[in-house]
Amino acid sequence: MSSTMIIVNLAIGPLLLILSLLFKVFPPKKINWAYGYRTKRSMKSQEAWEASNRYSADLMMWVAIITTVSQVILYYLFEPATALLIACVIMSLLLVSTLFVVERFLKENFDSEGKKPDPA
Repeated sequence: MSSTMIIVNLAIGPLLLILSLLFKVFPPKKINWAYGYRTKRSMKSQEAWEASNRYSADLMMWVAIITTVSQVILYYLFEPATALLIACVIMSLLLVSTLFVVERFLKENFDSEGKKPDPA
């Protein structure tokens, strides 16, 4: 197996981890269409925007860690191409699931206009 294949096979999770750390360290300050967790619900208010971006960055970090651990285990269990495919599927499913988790978080913590409900 070539060293390039080994690098590709084991790099996806760590690269996602770097990306998630960048989102944690440099979160988007203002609502925008270019950078950050962008859905209708997250863009309803600045408060919802900030909360969703913090929460999604944390989830993305966990996805990266799970993907990295999976990659290492799969590397020893399967042929490189198969291991890479399985790791990509795992990562993709986890990333898609974060959308549902963050949207549920927003629905539970913010009203339809993006405001936190009064704790009365």
